[in-house]
Amino acid sequence: MKLLGTPRSPYAWKARIVLEEKRIPYEYVIAPPADPESELPRYNPLGQIPVLVRDDGTTIYDSPVIVEYIDGLAPAPKLIPADFEHGIAVKRWQALGDGMIEAIVLLSRDEREPPAARRGADWTRNQESKIERGLAWMERDLGDRAFCHGDSFTLADISCGVALRYLERALPRFHWRSSFRTLAAHTMLLAERASFQVAIPKADG
Repeated sequence: MKLLGTPRSPYAWKARIVLEEKRIPYEYVIAPPADPESELPRYNPLGQIPVLVRDDGTTIYDSPVIVEYIDGLAPAPKLIPADFEHGIAVKRWQALGDGMIEAIVLLSRDEREPPAARRGADWTRNQESKIERGLAWMERDLGDRAFCHGDSFTLADISCGVALRYLERALPRFHWRSSFRTLAAHTMLLAERASFQVAIPKADG
């Protein structure tokens, strides 16, 4: 299999972490969507990453579908619980992480625009509020547990860790660790996992 992505894509980070945790062999292919010569549209008509290309040439996208597919390829470790309620709870963490990432992407793009082209204070505050509420919700739900859901590492932890690492990378002005110490400690533990070290580059590139 091949995974198409870029080093800066948090959604690609998430897919790579799942592949690494499941210990499924794959080839990682850098495929920037903005490259006019990219073959990415051959694999995803939307021209978005990540894309998983299976050995038979068929493709799977986007990241929530990719990670669910990968989790079903090998019985262990189970990253999305088979139990319906627990599975939904883990996927809710994924939805929260992905939603925070979307707000982070929008904000960071807007901040790179010339001042006259930016969306304005109300829009900016709306996106910031999404991130702040997401942080508070994650901190509350994690509580004093070792894992985001249940008593083992799951996609919930991956989704949480990826969103927070991306927040630090894209919007360092948030300084969230000082206000959300439980999340900060959890993020430090996640950073020690081999899968996170492989999937998330030490520096943007």
